[in-house]
Amino acid sequence: MNKKRRNSIFKLSIFFLLTAFLLWFSFKDVRLEELLAGLRTASYGWVLAGVLLGIAAYFIRAQRWRLLIEPLGYKPTLGAMYNAVIVGYLANLLFPRFGEVARCGALAKSDKIPLNKLVGTVVVERTFDMLCLIAIVLSAFALRVDTFGKFIRENVFQKLSGSLPSGLFLLLAAAIAVALAALAWALRRRLLRSAAVQKIWTLAKGVGDGLKTFAAVKRRWEFLLHSALLWLCYWGMSWVVLLAIPATSGLGLVDGLVVMALGSFGVVAPTNGGLGAFHAITTFGMHAIYAIPETDGLLYATLTHESQMLFIIILGIVAYVQLFLRSGKKKKCHESQSIP
Repeated sequence: MNKKRRNSIFKLSIFFLLTAFLLWFSFKDVRLEELLAGLRTASYGWVLAGVLLGIAAYFIRAQRWRLLIEPLGYKPTLGAMYNAVIVGYLANLLFPRFGEVARCGALAKSDKIPLNKLVGTVVVERTFDMLCLIAIVLSAFALRVDTFGKFIRENVFQKLSGSLPSGLFLLLAAAIAVALAALAWALRRRLLRSAAVQKIWTLAKGVGDGLKTFAAVKRRWEFLLHSALLWLCYWGMSWVVLLAIPATSGLGLVDGLVVMALGSFGVVAPTNGGLGAFHAITTFGMHAIYAIPETDGLLYATLTHESQMLFIIILGIVAYVQLFLRSGKKKKCHESQSIP
């Protein structure tokens, strides 16, 4: 076994262990019979509404991604885009942080689009998503400054800075960033000669082409509209499941925004599709902000995450089969055309 494969196995093992630990941590103090009773009495019509909003979000993401690919001279169908997006979500459940590469690879194979250019379009996508996420967290902070704002201050800023004054903490963080940048600049010639940096540079050129695509997008307002619709779907997904549980059914739309902001911290954690991290952060946050009992908070996290995960597995398998068949048909067509 070579070093690269050993490193990959080691990283995957760490991710799986982290996922297992967070799941254990989330469920260790919860009485199983109470959780099962909550699952039996939940209103699954609202859970299904959340799933349908999730499926709508997949199609919206697929169409938004297609808008970025069209300036590259390729016109994949919405069905192919949707299948690639779902395959990416499925890959994230199996291998953390692999979803974006998987969906690019799936579309590259089915529609013969250069992988590095697809990676560039995903960079644009994720940049917009990060900006939207920051805006959502800030909005939740402003709208619920007395609850969510207090939670962020006590559990993020104060724990990061420890006993240091906030001003001194920010100054120290800036000094460390400057020192790292100076070190990278001093070693730039050695770094540029390394094989790893050369590979990154080759990939970066393709990424640069992808980044230029937004400037070439003819329907920019459509892209922005799809971004807004995407996050409205995520907001709706977070809120409607609250209505499925008696203990959380009294929370309103703004509270759904706060819960979505909480859940986003779990989704971006390096675990299998947010598994474990979403449960732990959502349960802790709902208890700290709204005094929701931990069993009910975990019930909400389980209904939200596992309903989406179940449909991702089902839809992901179907999408993978469709992409495989599509790729096979294109290959046979190309071979038949090449025969004189």
